[in-house]
Amino acid sequence: MNPALRPQIRSVAIYTHHKPSKEKAERKFLYELVHRLESRYKVKKIVGDARTVQLLDQAIDRAVDEKAYDLKIAIGGDGQLLKLVRNLQKKDGYLLGINFGTLGFLSELTPENAFEGLEQIMAGHFGVDERMLLKAFVYRKNHHGKKEKIFRPYGLNEIVFGHGGLARLTNFRVKSNRRILSVYRSDGLIFSTPTGSTAYSMSAGGPIIYPGLRNILVTPVAPHSLTHRPIVLPEDQLLHISFDSRAQTISMTVDGQLHFQLQTDDEVAVQRATRTANFIRLRKSHYFKTLRNKMGWGEKK
Repeated sequence: MNPALRPQIRSVAIYTHHKPSKEKAERKFLYELVHRLESRYKVKKIVGDARTVQLLDQAIDRAVDEKAYDLKIAIGGDGQLLKLVRNLQKKDGYLLGINFGTLGFLSELTPENAFEGLEQIMAGHFGVDERMLLKAFVYRKNHHGKKEKIFRPYGLNEIVFGHGGLARLTNFRVKSNRRILSVYRSDGLIFSTPTGSTAYSMSAGGPIIYPGLRNILVTPVAPHSLTHRPIVLPEDQLLHISFDSRAQTISMTVDGQLHFQLQTDDEVAVQRATRTANFIRLRKSHYFKTLRNKMGWGEKK
């Protein structure tokens, strides 16, 4: 997109992870960041999460999760970006990761090059990496016996179903567009995006999917049958999951952070979300280089 056509960044929300060991460096960085946004780039509204507001000694207002902002900045590692995406609003603008963590697979900048990168961003010289999200609906029968939606989370990486901690197999019955896909007898079942294909799914034996594609990956965790392998589905599939009524507990975890306890007669629908996460990128596609450098993909040790 032509920089002149990019919407002006008038509101910025900052989210900072909780790392006491890096508190001094983060505090210094945040003060400089806010100063530049206000004085150099004339940003009208700057807010932050509770951690950011604390580090800045209440110098900015608290962010409202239900409100949209032109730019959301995650300071920390990939976990902070995942947390930020969980509260993504339909009219949110761009997302930017500044890696104060360890892996930083999704982050674009580091503290060392952050202000140089910010100069390019505020001038409109950046690309947008659009990533698909998954959305889940949990249905539960009310006291009238009618199913109703009780929970709706969004996930950038994956939505995982498990047996709730007990060391036993569970039957996961999965339908794809109302047709039976399979009944997975396994420790768990992972529904992931291409972004999440390098997360938990990969650890469970799933393939790596290029993040620009639009697919839903279904990966069983420790399946009882050797023939149950991961399957890649098109983005338009509506997936319904029901559970073995003999199971004592069923859990649903979103992006490794949000945990929801299910009842055995609950049903869950998983599908591609209409909203997307728009990450700022300052360089041309470097996904394969990131795989090699940060995950050791294909490299000899």
